[in-house]
Amino acid sequence: MQQAQRPESRDALVTPRDFRENAAANAVAEHLTAVLGSAVKPRKWDDGSAPAMHDFYIEGGIHKIALEVTTLADGERVGRDIRWEREAPEGRVKVAGLSGCWVALHDGDAEAGDVIATIRAQLPRLQALGLTRLDTRAWQEHALAPSILRPAWYEASRALNLMGVIEVSSVTDASQALLDEYGGEVHVARGFGTTRPIDRNFPVGVIHEQLRDPRHHASDVEKLLAVSDATAKHLWMWVELTEGFAIIRSLEESLPDVDVDAEGIDGVWLGRSPTPSILAGYVWLRGAGWGAFSTARNGVVDA
Repeated sequence: MQQAQRPESRDALVTPRDFRENAAANAVAEHLTAVLGSAVKPRKWDDGSAPAMHDFYIEGGIHKIALEVTTLADGERVGRDIRWEREAPEGRVKVAGLSGCWVALHDGDAEAGDVIATIRAQLPRLQALGLTRLDTRAWQEHALAPSILRPAWYEASRALNLMGVIEVSSVTDASQALLDEYGGEVHVARGFGTTRPIDRNFPVGVIHEQLRDPRHHASDVEKLLAVSDATAKHLWMWVELTEGFAIIRSLEESLPDVDVDAEGIDGVWLGRSPTPSILAGYVWLRGAGWGAFSTARNGVVDA
């Protein structure tokens, strides 16, 4: 029997998930090398040989730092995003009976299919009434009025708003080229609170919720707390765009002035890839507070 050939390159064994985790570990090692003043390197630890293993050790000299890599966005949110992309690629929704180009701002957790069905049912009705723009929250002003006194757009506005559609508007100055390509379509812009929160410590509040909620990252914290031979314990969380945009906006404007309250955790990293070759983000380190980091994205970790 012919024996299986060993891959010529370790890269052949690196899955997309491995690459992503390795890139995070390399970024942590590079930044900590500068902070600690001595070189540290990542070593993959979770090989599947035992349950609940943390992902890496970051080692060098007297330092042996346990690192767990995860994603800030919860599975439910990620699943919704996948369904949105399937139902409305690039946010585009075709609506029968609609003329012109329209934009809808959606901010909420409703499923794509439900939101799209409501848009398709209600937007042609609004256009038939001669409306080119509507803040759907306006229905609330007429909720207590007798039905005979409510505006004609009331029911459509209410239905859209209850699905999380905040505003709809027609592109009234659309060129012929734009109409030829996008006529009869609605571009659904998904907001998720993209304006910066007033509280500069908003990201810390989100981290606390994530670390303590059993549905999110409490199990990742438990993995780290179970490590007995580490000099420090760090958690890396990839920040997805939809879930984390408000967090990134807040951090870009001003860093929090409070610490992460997580007993036994010495570092929390919020990372993202603004370009395919760059990995950047923000980190809280016990005793040092908050800071930013940026490095080349390297998805290979030596065995």
